[in-house]
Amino acid sequence: MAGGRVDGIIGDTDPFVAVSEAVTSTGIDEIIISTLPARVSHWLRRDLPHRVEQFGLPVTIVTAQQSERAVSELD
Repeated sequence: MAGGRVDGIIGDTDPFVAVSEAVTSTGIDEIIISTLPARVSHWLRRDLPHRVEQFGLPVTIVTAQQSERAVSELD
C-alpha cells in the first residue's frame, strides 16, 4: 500500500517523452517504470531508467518476472 494518494496518467507512446511531459506538467514525487524482463524490454535496451534520472526524481524500476508457462497456456 502506498500510504497516500497515487495517480496514474496515460502519456505519449515514446516513454521518455511521456515521462518528460508528466514531470513538467504535474507535481510528481517519483518515477516508477514497470517493464518486461531485460531480454525482451525495449525500454531497458533504450536505457530509459538512466535517461529519466536527469529529472532529479527518485526512479524505481519494477521488472516483470518470466512466466514458467507458455503463452498459449495463459489463455
